[in-house]
Order: sequence, then structure tokens, then C-alpha cells
Amino acid sequence: MSNAFLAPAGAELTMPERSTVTSHPAGWLVSSPERLEVFDATFGRSLFAADFEGCGASTVSGALDYAAVSLRDRAQLRRLDGSVVWEHVHDGWPEWGTGSAYWDSASETFAFTEPGDDSDRWCLVRAGQMVASVELTDLTAGGSHVSRTRSGHLGLSIGAGQDGCAVYWIDPIRLGDRLDPLVYDEEIVLDVGRVDSVVTLTHESDIMRVRPTVDSDSFMSIRSEDIDSGIDEGMPFHWVVGAEDRFVVCVGDDDYQVFTSSAADLGSWTRLDLPSGLGPDATLVGGVNGLCASCDWPSGVVRLWHGPMV
Repeated sequence: MSNAFLAPAGAELTMPERSTVTSHPAGWLVSSPERLEVFDATFGRSLFAADFEGCGASTVSGALDYAAVSLRDRAQLRRLDGSVVWEHVHDGWPEWGTGSAYWDSASETFAFTEPGDDSDRWCLVRAGQMVASVELTDLTAGGSHVSRTRSGHLGLSIGAGQDGCAVYWIDPIRLGDRLDPLVYDEEIVLDVGRVDSVVTLTHESDIMRVRPTVDSDSFMSIRSEDIDSGIDEGMPFHWVVGAEDRFVVCVGDDDYQVFTSSAADLGSWTRLDLPSGLGPDATLVGGVNGLCASCDWPSGVVRLWHGPMV
């Protein structure tokens, strides 16, 4: 198989320190500790930009009409012009972490996390009223919201890099029914792009699970060491990207290896080569229109790619 599973698309930018890049309906969302910015699919135009002191895992709606912002001591829903629609003040997040906030346009639900003494809370607001809250078993600093799935569920993935982790799912349409959330214990969810399945990693990051739907009782699972005989036991998945009916995964700690497999069968994998320009510290993120973006954490360099083409 050709090693050209990615082709440079031309755009290259340098983002602020500690930035992350995620896919967005309008193109790409770049989030840094003090700024949110949405770019079009080619990084050619900035569509939305706002500065927030102490910004956590915040988001911008797909229609670019609202920003859901998690600050050090409050969560806010803001309009595009910066005016505050709704605000909730809470105790400050600790020095080592921040909360997260998300606006779901379809159900007009504002979701955010707030800190607690023994456990944090996931709060859900509609029409300016708190309609539901969920006590979380793990501290949420470092967590992030998961975009609406095909089934309509909203997700909250918490605990990455901490002693424990979990994914919580709720149906925002049924918030008043006092339903218990669906929980994936000791897993974190991945936004792989261009795949309808729900993809997670276990807490140690060496096992990938693929569910056809959020509430499915069954899932496919693959250990990193079972992908190839050259992978040592316990090697973590570095990133996972969907490409139509296939997955492309990067495995390793320092010496990274890339493989591809059918999304319907994780039993057969083919090795790919890292293209020039995709450094070992870069994380690949799937986007729209057959594009991917890589973000190099130490340098802040973001590159745009065509692909994966496998």
C-alpha cells in the first residue's frame, strides 16, 4: 500500500501555546487557555474569534451564533457579539484544571461542569432554568463535551490524564424524566471524524473500543499489541482518525507506528508510513470535505492535509 495516506493541503499556522484543534461544522475550532477561534475548512478565514481570561474546554455552536464558555469561576452562554445570555457563578476550578461547556442547538440545551468538594457536577440548562444535574464519580478537570450523536445523546468525557475516567451520556430531549445517565466506566471518547460509530479508549489508552451506537450492548475491541507483532504490550494509541469505512491509528510512546483497518473488522491491519511534515508530537484530527488537521503540541504548528486516503 502507498505510504501517501496524507497529502499536504498547503495551510500552515502557528497557534498559541497549549492550543487544541477539533473539527467544527464550519471547519475547525482552535481553543487555547485564553481564546476561542473558528476557521473555515481550509484555515483561510477566521469566522469567529473571542478572548476569554482563563478559558476552559469551551465551544462555539455550529451556526456560529453562540459560544459556550467555561471560565475559572463561572460558565457563560454568549452571543456572537460577546453579550451574556446566561451565566452561572461557581467555586473556582483548581490551579491544575478547568471545566467545560457546550451549547446544543437542536435541543437548546446549555451543558457545563462545575467543581465540587468530593465530586463535580454536570449541569444542564434550558430556557435559563437548571433542568438536570449529574453527580460525577471522577473529578472533571480536563474533561470535554462530546457533540450530539446520531441517537441525539450528548456526552461528557472526563478524567483524561487522571486516576480514573468515564464517559457520561444523556438524552437532552428527556431531561425532565429523571433518567440515570448512561456511563462508560474507565473509558474516554475520541472524536475520530467521518465515522458514525462511537470510538473510545480505555483508561490506559492501549485498548480501542468501537460501538455502533451510544447505547449498544456490544462493541468491537482491539488491543494495540494485537495490531502488529512489533508493538510492545501496553503501548498507547496516540490518535485515531476515521476515513469513510476505515480507521487509521497511530500507536506508540516515543517510536510511533501508523496502521489502517476496515471499520467493520478490526482483525486485519496494514502498516502505513508517517508522511513528511507529520512529526512524532503531532496529533491528527479528522475534519470535513476529506480534510485532516495536525496539531503539534510543543510548537503550536497546525498543518492541513488531504486524507486519510486509504
